[in-house]
Amino acid sequence: MQEPTVRNEVSGNVGAAVQAGHIHGDVHIHASTTGPGLGSLAPPALTHDVRGRDDLVAQVVEELRAGQSCVLHGAGGYGKTTVAQRVAAELGAETWWVDASSERSLHDGLREVALRAGASPQEVREAWEGRGHAPDLLWRQLARTGSRWLLVLDNADDVRVLGAGRPIAEQTGWLRATSGVLITSRDGNPQSWGGLVRLHAIETLPVADGAQMLLDRAPDAGSAESAGELAQRLAGLPLALHLAGQYLAVVATMPQVPGLDLPVDFASYRAALDDRWPEVTELPETPYPLAERETLHRTWELSLDLLAERGYPTARPLLRLLSHFADAPIPLEVLRTEVLAMSPVFAGMTAVHLAAVIKALAGAGLVASDSSYGAENPVLRLHPVVRETNRYLGCPQARANSAAHSIALVSAAAANLEVTDPGTWPRWRLLLPHCASTLDVPDGVRDAVLVLVALTCERATRFCVTDGLVLHGIDLARTALSRLPETGSEVRGTLLGTRNNLAAMLLSRGDLAAAEEEFRIALESVPAVFGADDVRTLGMRHNMADLLRARGDLERAEAEFRAVAELAAEALGATDSTTLSMRHSLAGALRARGRLAEAEAEYREVLELRRRTLGAEHILTMTTRSELAGVLRASGELEVAEAELRELLDWAVDTLGDDHHRTLITRSNLAGVLADRGELERAESELLAVLAVADRVWGVDHPYFLDVRGQLALVLLEQGKLVEVEAVLGEEHAADPIPPEAR
Repeated sequence: MQEPTVRNEVSGNVGAAVQAGHIHGDVHIHASTTGPGLGSLAPPALTHDVRGRDDLVAQVVEELRAGQSCVLHGAGGYGKTTVAQRVAAELGAETWWVDASSERSLHDGLREVALRAGASPQEVREAWEGRGHAPDLLWRQLARTGSRWLLVLDNADDVRVLGAGRPIAEQTGWLRATSGVLITSRDGNPQSWGGLVRLHAIETLPVADGAQMLLDRAPDAGSAESAGELAQRLAGLPLALHLAGQYLAVVATMPQVPGLDLPVDFASYRAALDDRWPEVTELPETPYPLAERETLHRTWELSLDLLAERGYPTARPLLRLLSHFADAPIPLEVLRTEVLAMSPVFAGMTAVHLAAVIKALAGAGLVASDSSYGAENPVLRLHPVVRETNRYLGCPQARANSAAHSIALVSAAAANLEVTDPGTWPRWRLLLPHCASTLDVPDGVRDAVLVLVALTCERATRFCVTDGLVLHGIDLARTALSRLPETGSEVRGTLLGTRNNLAAMLLSRGDLAAAEEEFRIALESVPAVFGADDVRTLGMRHNMADLLRARGDLERAEAEFRAVAELAAEALGATDSTTLSMRHSLAGALRARGRLAEAEAEYREVLELRRRTLGAEHILTMTTRSELAGVLRASGELEVAEAELRELLDWAVDTLGDDHHRTLITRSNLAGVLADRGELERAESELLAVLAVADRVWGVDHPYFLDVRGQLALVLLEQGKLVEVEAVLGEEHAADPIPPEAR
């Protein structure tokens, strides 16, 4: 049966504000109306105060008054319609509010606008039946309107319908270069709008405004502080905040029957998000169902449907895939098309098509590009709520496939990054959170996926050892060892490597007992897995010798370093990097035993071989130079040691940055040489520079931090600066400012 047509046969203006067409707000709940006589002619009323948008509203109002048309754009749930409602109220002009979410609703709404603007019913009927040009009639009539007006085109997500079959830039469709038009849309691509409008991105809300939004809806659900914590957890997304407040308001009115297990306040709702996300982000059953745009689980599906219609069907599976990465910036280099194409849904994916899909997702506000890490490290960001919601969409098998695919992508990226090259370290730091996220392994994955996870975490913890990110690395290693089952020899062997890395990081923090426990567990298993003379077995013996040296058992440490160095030379060759690392450690043991001439000779041989095989500025080459400078200082060659350390410091600052832990160690070593030469003020200056950032880099209980603090106290004491000494050491050491070991 044909749908009845309802026409308004009157002309002129009725009231101060008129709405034509159906309304679907981003946040507020409005009953859908399809029957004749039920459509409201007023803009949707604000049901709560609008929080955190004052500056944006003022700017848009000013631009509209100056004759500029504006677009409020953002992904679903950001509150575009709410901002438009507030703008209309602030502007104070006669308002026509049109639902532009479909071509039908747009045409019906603009027909009513033409009538309200004074066009005769006959010419409107003829134009809308195809016997005239409807857009021309509309804008001709609007131009004749004497009073100030505002036309709102709400939810104009498919910008093409505004062109009426032609590109918007040609100005032959429903949008012209005229004043008084305010549009809400998910499309923030400037190319879509033909230069006819001023674009305004709708951002998330600050914590304080998000908290107030929750309190507006559920005033009895907790304190402002707990509301702020929930607002922070929801990352300021207006729709999520609105639904949380509405959820708690509804629960507050429900009878508390036995077995009813629902969050009742901000704190319990926040706790429930961690393990009951799908349940608590939908309102409990009510007689008033939400509109399609007003649920987290469906609001972004509308954008994905639109992108699919535009020729990007892979946008949906790509967003699902991205949601299984960590809640952190996602490096674009992770999205390798040859790995993506391993999944049937991305079969045939090319780099050009991938770039186009990402651009389409960004235009819809579902992902955001971020260049803050430099042009060489572009990343994507997902809003935490977009990420969390999409992780739960789809059937269990589809979710498991997306998770496994994300693991494959991260694993491939980690395998392609060199651990000892400082040039890769910024990329490694971006990748680390995603390496940790691979440990969220879904149930029922194949053993091959577990192998990828184990390899990724072993390589990531090895990077943490090299870059000094020991706190992060210790946490990652312990999580991997606790979660990954030893299924098969490959996973088992890889986990031994991770345990070895864990022990090395514990040793670097001075936790000798914990380090020894991990080393011994690894050493008991490694010969049976790899063999007694395997390079990995030798590597663990080498690290155990490091522990002996740290404990002061120098004779045994030297003997073990010498033994593994000889075995490595036989198995790998005299110039192999592993062999040279063991000889480097042997030189350190000789230095610790006071055999400086032997240590210097060993360091110089290793340095020459590392220069020849790795390069003059390789980080391992520079490490040997640094240790050699320490021997020169101990031998009394202070001038030569200072010159060497200054060159090393320049390299460290240029290559690693001022705040890197190796830079700080080099600077403190230079300060030691300056103090030995009697240049106490210069030594003090260097140590103060180190101490200014050392607590953030190492933590106040790290041996390096404590060493630098004690070193500075001695330099100050030699200058008679007793007050400064007490300030550096703290009240607990004020009575005895000289550390016992320094006496």
